[in-house]
Amino acid sequence: MAMRGIRRLRQIRTAGAGILTAILATGVLTACGGDSGGAVTLTFWSHTHPPMIKLNQALIAEYEQQHPNVKIKYQQIPNDEFDTKMLTAMSNGTGPDVLNMDDSALRGEYLPKRLLAPIDLGAFGVQSADALKARYVPGTLDGASADKELFGLPSEFNATAFAINTKHFADAGLDPNAPPKTWQDVAEASKKLAAAQHTQAFSFLYLHSGWYTQQLQTLLNETGGTITDQKHEKATVTTPEAQAALKLWTDLATGEGRTADPNKTSREATSPFSDLATGRQSMAIVYPWAMEQIRQSNPDTFNQLKLVPLPQVNPANPVNRWYGYYWAVSRASKHQDQAWQFIAYLASQSQRWLSDVKFIQPVKDWDTSPAGKQVPGLEVWSAAYQKGKFDEVAPHYAEIKDAVMGMVNDTVFDRVAIPEATRKAAERINRSLGS
Repeated sequence: MAMRGIRRLRQIRTAGAGILTAILATGVLTACGGDSGGAVTLTFWSHTHPPMIKLNQALIAEYEQQHPNVKIKYQQIPNDEFDTKMLTAMSNGTGPDVLNMDDSALRGEYLPKRLLAPIDLGAFGVQSADALKARYVPGTLDGASADKELFGLPSEFNATAFAINTKHFADAGLDPNAPPKTWQDVAEASKKLAAAQHTQAFSFLYLHSGWYTQQLQTLLNETGGTITDQKHEKATVTTPEAQAALKLWTDLATGEGRTADPNKTSREATSPFSDLATGRQSMAIVYPWAMEQIRQSNPDTFNQLKLVPLPQVNPANPVNRWYGYYWAVSRASKHQDQAWQFIAYLASQSQRWLSDVKFIQPVKDWDTSPAGKQVPGLEVWSAAYQKGKFDEVAPHYAEIKDAVMGMVNDTVFDRVAIPEATRKAAERINRSLGS
């Protein structure tokens, strides 16, 4: 259902930019008209992404000016601490009123543990969840849904693409207009890039368990592998399809197809693409927000980058991975009404999220809106969205992500054989699942 919705991304047209304007106006008016009585302090936590933080701070200032009775305390948590600190705080009732969290964590931890409050439909000027869903591309709210009930709205919605440094390609005698189509192509290009002194040609990011898992999921989508079975009763990382994905990663990192030294990749989670941004790395898996962060921090390098489709195991049948971050409200919050009104204001600014941060919020017709038309590489992103799907997640997903990270580290850094590494990971995952 979700995939069919995304495939309609460019076909869905209701009333063009006019309906988008009406949607935004509805959100603004609803948020501005919903004050209640005395002074209220809301806490709001997010991860650390500088362009996002800058716009959040501007929107908070605007909201506080429009709502003198509301004070918002905004805290940014370092990315390598974010998952653990947020889940711990939310679980013991000390978390924020408003949070911004990725769909895998929401579906794997927060919703099963009933940590989130259902959406207050009145804050968005609608009387039903279906009316709210109608504002978005079908399927894109599934990342914050459970039992047909909504618990969040997307602050960003990402597909996956590939960036190549055209200068590096020229140095190596490679044609940037004929980019790698397969991971074997990436390995072959890396040999020529290394000969031209670009030795960090391509690398995965070794930041924290969330990054490990999303990158492995990207490869699993292509090999047909999974981390657990469909009922989430047992681990499936030992299957041939899952081992094939891990082998792809390991070969690119350490094998004959080695593309970089994984020990020399950046570990800065706040700026995860710093190697690509500074011109050290020649190729990278990227997302829309990543390209904008590079444009703002390193414009000269940005001008050398070309956005191309994600390399595939089978280019004739491309697949993609997509994920979202969602604004949500803690079930423990004493100010849920005001928290949802604040989120309604944030969500009403989708054009600014597009223009300032390149956060794509999948309101209908986003790609034909004024800001949408200005997104660099729009055609690549649009095609990627049409081939994407959410990750399959299981209960106790934080523990499962740790097991995935350990499995990859075993093969990449400790040279543990893939069958042994997957066996160890399967045991850890099965313990988390209670099997």
